[in-house]
Amino acid sequence: MKPILKLEGVHKSFDKQEVLRPLSFEMNQGERICILGPSGCGKSTLLQLIAGLLTIDGGIIEMGGKPVDGKKQFIPPEKRPVNMVFQDYALWPHMTVRQNIEYGMKRSRTDSSVRKQRLDRLQSMLQLEGLLDRLPTECSGGQQQRIGMARALATEPSILLMDEPLSNLDVKLRTEMRSELASLLSDLDTTALYVTHDMLEAFTLADRIMVLRAGGIDQFAEPHQLFSRPKTPWVAQLMGYHNRLSTEFTMDGSATHIAEEYITGQMMDRGALGGRAIVMSHPEQLRISMKREERESNQIPVIVKQSIFEGIHWRVIMRTRDNQLIQAFNKESLEPGSECWLHLSPKQTMIYPESAEYGNG
Repeated sequence: MKPILKLEGVHKSFDKQEVLRPLSFEMNQGERICILGPSGCGKSTLLQLIAGLLTIDGGIIEMGGKPVDGKKQFIPPEKRPVNMVFQDYALWPHMTVRQNIEYGMKRSRTDSSVRKQRLDRLQSMLQLEGLLDRLPTECSGGQQQRIGMARALATEPSILLMDEPLSNLDVKLRTEMRSELASLLSDLDTTALYVTHDMLEAFTLADRIMVLRAGGIDQFAEPHQLFSRPKTPWVAQLMGYHNRLSTEFTMDGSATHIAEEYITGQMMDRGALGGRAIVMSHPEQLRISMKREERESNQIPVIVKQSIFEGIHWRVIMRTRDNQLIQAFNKESLEPGSECWLHLSPKQTMIYPESAEYGNG
């Protein structure tokens, strides 16, 4: 079966500044892919190229096995089997909610009975009952976002493109909408390409996550794999591995040497081993004890610098004997100056050659 979307060597520059470096990937029918990365990494540009709002500088974009951009072919946005949801909702202010949702269906001359059937289904699924005769300005932010979703889904596009559609909502509403949206896309079996800079949003919504950095793909994987095996230090940082220790590999590259202790972990990029190493760990995956535990590996001595109360736990900031900072969560506060031991699980400790620092950037 051919992929519903395929990009090969697609790249884009603005004023000689490369925004997207040549990238390639495929997307299957019914799949939900999140494009995750910081502002300026090329996420929205990639979405606009797929939508046809921008033209590519090179490469090819195919939909359903047919080129829509590249090889001297360009299919305009209105003729592509896609629809887009923007972060600012982009609703017609002078039209009622009903008219906004029906707009695309009327332009495509969808039969009135089919329009009514889709409208009834969408207003029920998106909780828009009682709002159809209101203007968008008479609706809340969450309601406007649902209206934008309904309008985009009404034409039943092959691919739904979403550019940070929840970014304008407050934290509570965003959390609620995130779960609702994941359920909706699953129920409708919608093929969706979703741009976000929020890791939890990506984890909630995606079958696979594409991590973009500086216009290139750092890693493209399922959420669990992305979290448990981040390919580069940059991806690890994005996944919450905020502890970072600089050290050296042992002679055989099987461990690292920190504060006179040997640390083992998940070796990333073995082909580049040698010299300096970066050890990364997640604060939630570390354990603190007040003395060294016999018969247990991956322990390093630390001195408590500060304890910060965060509600359900204390964030304890510590210093290694070679003056590097590391933090972990603990059920109780620890006195500054206390000596203790920090336990790092080998399966949850990522070790990279220093050369991997620059990855794809």
